[in-house]
Formats: sequence, C-alpha cells, structure tokens
Amino acid sequence: MTRPRLPRAALTAVLPALAAVGLLGLTGVLDLLHAALLVVVVTAVTLLWRRLDDGDESPWPDLPADRREGARNDVSELGWATFTRSGAVGDRVLRRVRALAATRLADHGVDLSAPGGPQAAARLLGTDVVDGLTSRRQVGRGEVHRWLDAIEALDAPAPDAAPPPPTAP
Repeated sequence: MTRPRLPRAALTAVLPALAAVGLLGLTGVLDLLHAALLVVVVTAVTLLWRRLDDGDESPWPDLPADRREGARNDVSELGWATFTRSGAVGDRVLRRVRALAATRLADHGVDLSAPGGPQAAARLLGTDVVDGLTSRRQVGRGEVHRWLDAIEALDAPAPDAAPPPPTAP
C-alpha cells in the first residue's frame, strides 16, 4: 500500500500557516481566534494568487518593415545620438560623417584606406580634416562642422572627366 502524497500547496502554505497561528497565539500578539483568522485569510489569498493566470500581454506593435534611409525614424534617432553626455559628438554621427566623406572622396577617385589616399584626400579637404576623419579620438561640434563644410565644398566631378590614374604602390 502506498502512502498518499500531500499536495504541494499543503506543504508550502498550510504548514507555515499553522506555525504562524501557533506563534501569534502562544506569544500573546493576538488571541488564538484572531491569529487563526488572520492566517486563514493570508493563506487563502496566497493560494488564490498562485492559481490566477497572468493573462495575455498585448505585444508592442512591430516596426514597419519598409524602413527607408533618411526617413523620420532615422532623423529622430540621429538627433538623439548626436552628442554624448560629455558633449562630444557621438560615434554613430562620426561613422555617418566618415561614410559621407568616403563616398564624396570616392567620387573624386580617392580612397582613404589606399596607400597615398590620405595625402590625396588632404589636397582636397585639408590636412586637419583628414587627420580628424582618420583618427578615433572624440571630437566636438565645431570640428565636425569644419569637416562637413570641407566635404560640402568638394565639387562633384564633371561627368565627362576621366578618373585620375591609379597611383603605384
């Protein structure tokens, strides 16, 4: 014959409740009747709370899948990512400015990562701008403005102009 198992609720709620009745009643904090009633109410609330379902949470709506470059979300995110807490320009903005500079320099046949690329870029943008674009230090708002002014000052190459000959390594 097997011994009947007590439900888990009996072990986790009823036994501590009986111990609480005994402790509250025997120490004189409450009379025995009120101690028993208090523990019964707390036990009932605990057991009901455990049985209740958490319910379904409504999920956040999905972001639209057709995100376009330069859309309102990008402008807002870029605006919040512009400056760090120390006042320096954020990494995300620096990456975008460096990508813009690389694209504009590529239109002129200059690659910053190629040998001799920084010297060719310095002739177009200026040495201080190229030094700033190639360094990984934190920069301020004024310096990024100078970079953007120099990048903007680059003229688009004429459509009929031949690209410069590649430099020998």
